[in-house]
Amino acid sequence: MSNKLQQLLTAAVIRVLRPLVRVLIRHEMSHAEFSELARRAYVQEAYANFGLSGRKMTYSRVAVLTGLSRKEVVRLVNLDESELSVAPTRAVRVIDGWMQDPEFHGASGKPKPLPLHGTSGSFSALVARYSGDITLGAVVDELERVGVVSRPNKDTVELIESGYIPQADELEKVHVLSVCTADLLHTAVHNLDADTENRRLQRQLTYSDIPKSVADDFRQEATSRALTLLDELRASLTARRDNALPQLPPEPLTRVGLGIYYHEENAADDVGSKQEDRNHDIHKQP
Repeated sequence: MSNKLQQLLTAAVIRVLRPLVRVLIRHEMSHAEFSELARRAYVQEAYANFGLSGRKMTYSRVAVLTGLSRKEVVRLVNLDESELSVAPTRAVRVIDGWMQDPEFHGASGKPKPLPLHGTSGSFSALVARYSGDITLGAVVDELERVGVVSRPNKDTVELIESGYIPQADELEKVHVLSVCTADLLHTAVHNLDADTENRRLQRQLTYSDIPKSVADDFRQEATSRALTLLDELRASLTARRDNALPQLPPEPLTRVGLGIYYHEENAADDVGSKQEDRNHDIHKQP
């Protein structure tokens, strides 16, 4: 791989990962757990898309393709999905310690409110024992942010939730995030290798010098017109599907769709693009 391509790919990976990592941090997924998932994804993609015609995929070939050891490939291939979660964050470890360690329980055997400081039975002692090298203030701030602890006063920390559990609508939002992001990436990756006739629609309009008041008006217009288009396409696709399904013999089924999304961020935060690239209409397929 050329140095230029390596630099572009590195910048692209960071740009794609940053919003995803924002979600992972918000929901207490550690870098170690993400690393485990990334290794699993490498192995799955190697098996799915990089086999040699007429030859059985081997552990050794997957190891060569992914850079993982053959032993690690074997482990990941045989790993049960339920075993993927490997490393809770340090904040989560603090909560687990609070729940399980008798030193931090009251007479009822349940977690008690803790004095912030003290050599034993205190929140500082809990953090020292279970958070590794993370500071007391950082742990308190994070647990307050996710609503797991409260501060009845400045010298006391009280556990009000045994863990951070997303609400049903939040779980649905995470599901939508995964589906929409995966669909967009599948299209983009397909277009990297496809010839002109087989490329899929992939267009985006972006300007980074728009005043905020204009951006607000455009957001409303873009949303309204996009919803109208999607409603029209939904009706058309449904009618076509209903007319085609009764045909015999039945055709293979395909998952198809069109995604339209609005994006907005501070121009100063638009990392990964040169200024001359920021105002553009991607009107041709890559």
